[in-house]
Amino acid sequence: MKNASVPQPIISPAELLEIAVGYQKSQTLFTFAELKIPDLLAHREMSANELAEKLGIHPLAMERFLNACAAIGLLRRHGDFFANSDLTKNLLVEGGENYLGGQLKRYQNRSYPQWEKLTEHLRDWKYGAGVDKNPEADDQGAEAMAEQHNLALLHGHALAESFDFSGFSQLLDLGGGSGAMSIALCEKLPHLRATVFDLPENIAKAEEMIAEKNLQKRIKCVGGDILKDDLPEDFDVALLANLLAVFDAETNKELFGKIYEKLPAGGAALVSGWILDEDRTSPEVAVLFCLEDICWNAPDVERTFTTYREWLESANFEEITIKTYFEPTKLISAFKK
Repeated sequence: MKNASVPQPIISPAELLEIAVGYQKSQTLFTFAELKIPDLLAHREMSANELAEKLGIHPLAMERFLNACAAIGLLRRHGDFFANSDLTKNLLVEGGENYLGGQLKRYQNRSYPQWEKLTEHLRDWKYGAGVDKNPEADDQGAEAMAEQHNLALLHGHALAESFDFSGFSQLLDLGGGSGAMSIALCEKLPHLRATVFDLPENIAKAEEMIAEKNLQKRIKCVGGDILKDDLPEDFDVALLANLLAVFDAETNKELFGKIYEKLPAGGAALVSGWILDEDRTSPEVAVLFCLEDICWNAPDVERTFTTYREWLESANFEEITIKTYFEPTKLISAFKK
C-alpha cells in the first residue's frame, strides 16, 4: 500500500501582493501631493466631503482615496475627519523647510517613465557604456538638481552632525549640483567654507540657491568637468555625494587619486550615498537604485564598502571607515596621512 502524500502547506500570496501594489502606493503618494491635500490640511482637519467639494471629486471616491492615504501613513483619520500625519507635516506641506514635493515630481515625471522600460534597459545596458558622457541630462541637469535640492539639504544637515569637521576649514563639493550639501554644512558649521565643482550648466542653479541663503562669501562655485579638468586648489576635505555611479571603476580610482594628490596631510575624502551592504541585497533603497542607474544608462551601479575601500586604498588613503548617518544613506570617510 502506497503512503498517502503529505499535504503541502498553502502559501499565502500576501507578501507577493504587497510587492505588486508598490506601484499603487507610489501613485497614491504622487496624487496626494499633486492635489495639494497636505496644504489643504496644514491648519485644520477636514472631512472627505469638504475636500471633495474643494477638489471637484465625487465624495465616495474622495473618501476612499483619503482612506488609502491613511493606510500608507500619509494621513490620520479621526472619525469623519482627516489630518496630516507627522510625515506629511514635516515633508509634504509646500513652503516647509524640508518640503520634498520637488523630489516626488522627479520620481513621477522623470524616473517612473524609465522604469516602465526596465526589461528593455536591462537587456541594453553595458558596463561603462556611458563613461564618456553623463547619464541622461533630464536626470542630472540643472532642473533635476533643483528638484532634489531639499532632500540634499537634509543630508547635509545630517552630515554636519555625523562627521567631525572641527579640524577642516575648506570643503570641495565634487559634483555638488545645486550646492545643497555645501549650503547645509555651512549653515551648521560657521567655520567652514566650501567650493562647489560641477558642470558649467549646473553652476548657475547652485549660485542661485547659494545667493538665496546669503552664503556667497563662504561658498564659491567653479564650473568644470571632473573627468577632464584639474580640481580646484586649497581644500582639506572632499565630498562626493551620490556621484560615483556616474563613472566606471577605473574613472573612480583615477578620481580618488586626483583628490589624494591635492589634499594636504591630514585631509579627508567623504563618500556619501546609496552604498550596498556586503550581501548586496540591502539596504532596499540602495539595491533598487542599482536598477535606477541602469535605467538611466549610467556606466556603473551602486557598490559595496569593500569595493570603495579597495579603490581608496589604491589611491593610498588610510583609516577608511563606513557608517549609516541618514537612513539608509551611508558615509565612507578616508584620510591622507
